[in-house]
Amino acid sequence: MNLNNLKDEFLLDLTEYSACAESTKDGYNFDLTNFIEYLHKLSISESNQLSINLIENYLRELKNKKTYSRLAPTTKARIRSSIKSFLVYLYRQDYIKTNLGAKLKKIKIPLKDPEYLSREQYSHFIKTIEREATPYYRERDLALVKLLIKSGLRRAEVVSLNTLDIDLSKLMLKVKRKGNKEEYVYIHHELADDLNRYLKIIESDKDRPLFLSKRGNRLSASSVWHLIKMYSHKSGLNGDVTVHSLRHTFATILLSENVPLPTIQRLMGHRSPTTTFRYLHLTNPEVAEQFNRVNFEERR
Repeated sequence: MNLNNLKDEFLLDLTEYSACAESTKDGYNFDLTNFIEYLHKLSISESNQLSINLIENYLRELKNKKTYSRLAPTTKARIRSSIKSFLVYLYRQDYIKTNLGAKLKKIKIPLKDPEYLSREQYSHFIKTIEREATPYYRERDLALVKLLIKSGLRRAEVVSLNTLDIDLSKLMLKVKRKGNKEEYVYIHHELADDLNRYLKIIESDKDRPLFLSKRGNRLSASSVWHLIKMYSHKSGLNGDVTVHSLRHTFATILLSENVPLPTIQRLMGHRSPTTTFRYLHLTNPEVAEQFNRVNFEERR
């Protein structure tokens, strides 16, 4: 069967049955389009023409390109994962007779400790926005950053918010999590004050995107990325502040206030507690001190 048609079928399956995030589907689409274009140059367009040698040759050639070395480790891993998942789907649907995907090894990505802002850096970052933002968008950008850091929401979750998703009377926020799963999360009282002030400024009396672009459209995820980067440079933090580091700051502040990990896991929408454990920023002396508080033997 034609590979382009199968790619479209696979992507539809990801969206409708696998609860895949839109950003993940877009990444898979990009990777598989490049892969299939490579195969077309070899006059290969049908699923029954696939072989493990063809796939390994493609990945080998890709790795030898100069542009590949500049890719982030996560992007390199995603390329292989895209092809692997596609091949597993073809096998599961009987489009190929051999599970070629099982023969592809995953790239292991070393986990880095999440980067985060200190309270002083966060305060400085907010003051930078107050000072440097275009007057017309100052309140929008302030509300955006405060929402990110006081809720721990992901970029995609924030840009998908509408005004009617906010219930200040119940301190609740309706969020579209990964896989388009809707979930209600609690709003901190400080954030509720921030959002209340912002909603009054934009005079929102009907359902519409919470954050709008210059053209009056929903603010895109890429625009949020550029905004944070711009303010990061203007604040003197060398562009190191990202949406992810603001999310990590949220978790770190909660940890510093002794909020239990299961609570943080729920607030951040982590499926696995292992992900939340990465936010334990402990230095070696702290580890030693905490370890030595443990008693293995009964006190006498």
